[in-house]
Amino acid sequence: MKSINILSFLLLSSTLSLVAFARSFSSENPIVLPTTCHDDDNLVLPEVYDQDGDPLRIGERYIIENPLIGGGFVYLDNIGNLPCPNAVLQHVPIPPSLGKGTPVMFVRKSESDYGDVVRVMTVVYIKFFVKTTPSCVDETVWKVNDEQLVVTGGKVGNENDIFKIRKTDLVIRGMKNVYKLLHCPSHHECKNIAVNFKNGYPRLATVDDDKDFIPFVFIKAKAYNAN
Repeated sequence: MKSINILSFLLLSSTLSLVAFARSFSSENPIVLPTTCHDDDNLVLPEVYDQDGDPLRIGERYIIENPLIGGGFVYLDNIGNLPCPNAVLQHVPIPPSLGKGTPVMFVRKSESDYGDVVRVMTVVYIKFFVKTTPSCVDETVWKVNDEQLVVTGGKVGNENDIFKIRKTDLVIRGMKNVYKLLHCPSHHECKNIAVNFKNGYPRLATVDDDKDFIPFVFIKAKAYNAN
């Protein structure tokens, strides 16, 4: 009889523990379930939104802007008389540096469980949508060079040319959905993207300090071109 009482006590204790565990993950503390994705970004994460409040979509065209005072649009230019333009720069509001941005597209290596939307901290490749010559048609994907500058000449599928987008808590007047860009090569820690004034040009570059970054917003290229 005593052994039966002990068994009943253990069963009751286990049941109460399971109830307490379940209550701790109520609607106020939801469990984030993984998707069937096979990479390291296998959590169901929030979508990245543009300035219209719409999710960023793979293959659509966007303008990237630094919305801070003194910031500007991201664009592609040739500043070294190279065969193909490869410098990824940011306009500043001082003529002649004030100008339009170059549209970009976010792409993936292949289809994934995230569908056609871009989600925070998931793998994307960034490429300029720009008219180019046949010899430069493969020189539009972003990468980071040995000087830690963001340039073109990357390749979709190359694990060293991976970028990700993270939400920030910055409140900037007239702007919503403010993010930062990160360069996240495989098997290495992600690094924030900031601006490095090199040879007089405001160039996008990676930084080692996690607190140093440039905020960015995303604008539909069609809406931007209409302005």
